[in-house]
Amino acid sequence: MTKEEPDHSTRRLPPGPHGLPPELIQRNQRERLIAAMAEVCAERGYGETSVAEVAKQAGVSTASFYRQFRDRHECMLAGFEELFRRLAEEVERGCAAESTPAARARAGARTAAELLAADPPTARLLSVEILAAGPDGVRAQQGAIERLASRLREPGASAAEPDRAWATVAAMASLVGRRIVEGKSPTAAELGALAGLLEAP
Repeated sequence: MTKEEPDHSTRRLPPGPHGLPPELIQRNQRERLIAAMAEVCAERGYGETSVAEVAKQAGVSTASFYRQFRDRHECMLAGFEELFRRLAEEVERGCAAESTPAARARAGARTAAELLAADPPTARLLSVEILAAGPDGVRAQQGAIERLASRLREPGASAAEPDRAWATVAAMASLVGRRIVEGKSPTAAELGALAGLLEAP
């Protein structure tokens, strides 16, 4: 997931013998299945998403799906981790030059808003559909919030209790989910405004 390539759709390999290493084929299939999970969830919701639909969307067999994942729950969690990792890498690049937590939050918000607006299926999976995966999904999202919050804390700050950095990222995540449910995309301005939580006395 990059600004140049906001869509996660991965090219399908040509059918038939092509002499490619098995590990490359498996990696390509895994990436396609993760993209397909986001796409099918965006259309139907996680509760109505089946392994067969995800495999069909990815252009692989259900047998290939089960070689990659135990079930749709595992695919959803793996998809969340992979799509969040891509988003977090871009956000980190976007705020690397900023020196204060609030400035980093605003820069990160701009980057995140651009990427999520360009890729609604990923935005929906990360903010809304992951919660339908039950306690594991909630833990995955909360872990992602903490990982982003850690980038906003001053060096040496403790994360023992929820703090302003955590509250800022949690508020941004909540706003993203709200906008997605409304059929909209979060804007850089409204996400950036929440950076003010880090500047409050």
